[in-house]
Amino acid sequence: MRTAAVILLLLCVEGVGFTDDPKAVTNDSLPKFIWHAPRPMTSADWVCGPGGCDRRPTPPFQFLKEDGGGTNPKMTVRDARGLEWSIKFGAEAIPECFGSRFATALGYFAEPTYFVAQGKIEGTKNLKATRHVVNKDGSFRHVRFELRGEKDLVFVPHRPWGWTDNPFLGTHELAGLKIVMMLLSNWDAKDAHEGDDSNNNIFRGFVDGAPALLYSVTDWGASLGRWGGLMRRDQSDCSGYTHDDTNFVKHVSGGGIEWGYEGKHSQDVESNLTIDDVHWLLQQLDRIRREDLHTGLKASGATDRQASCWAAAIENRIQQLQAVAR
Repeated sequence: MRTAAVILLLLCVEGVGFTDDPKAVTNDSLPKFIWHAPRPMTSADWVCGPGGCDRRPTPPFQFLKEDGGGTNPKMTVRDARGLEWSIKFGAEAIPECFGSRFATALGYFAEPTYFVAQGKIEGTKNLKATRHVVNKDGSFRHVRFELRGEKDLVFVPHRPWGWTDNPFLGTHELAGLKIVMMLLSNWDAKDAHEGDDSNNNIFRGFVDGAPALLYSVTDWGASLGRWGGLMRRDQSDCSGYTHDDTNFVKHVSGGGIEWGYEGKHSQDVESNLTIDDVHWLLQQLDRIRREDLHTGLKASGATDRQASCWAAAIENRIQQLQAVAR
């Protein structure tokens, strides 16, 4: 997240630092970013994601607590280096890990997220929400680890932002993020309307070494499947994701774009998107190659067959955006 090529989207206020109190800076005193110019992604970046390879989860893992909320079972653990992790079980592991890598490659902010194929958690007794996904000896398979409590990325509580209520309205950067939501079929577009259950949240972090408020989508788990209403949508389903490819861009007329996407707050996600916004996003997408997608998907837990399927489908959607731009 530290790069010399930074585009500032709102007025910067200099000389503002952080305190030890995570609630101390929750106002608008810091400069705000929803995007920054990304550096070129290496193969290692696609493997390790926004947290880098040095912060990968290190066993053994110690159980701390089960976490309520959400539709997938979760718990908090501490690793051998004392880092705390929120771990999520179930079908959302692959899309959440890949979504964080894809967003980072385009210049958006994402939490450090890793896929762990298997492992063991010590101290698991009398589990409730996770008893069906963690064996009696504490062993597990196919889990998403998300880093918690790091000083360079501090969650700002009770400050969700809305798709139609944020400091970036009318910018290519916000529009690009909305298109990425549709490109990955992330139908779980909960925002400030859902309060603390929002998937649009703010962090205190750094841009170019300076403190800033970072606006982010914090849950990509509902991606890479079918969009739609409650009885249709799913996640981590390449056949369903590919089926919706034909409806990604439905129609272009007079500068307006009709999208096939359906999800929570889909009208807000689809609104006010222009061909110029597509042009802007394509400048970011042009840096991503098929092998990058395949590497990121494999690192997120996909099999070779799944990675090839998703990579081809994502490229198909990018080609549809290129047709819009033409």
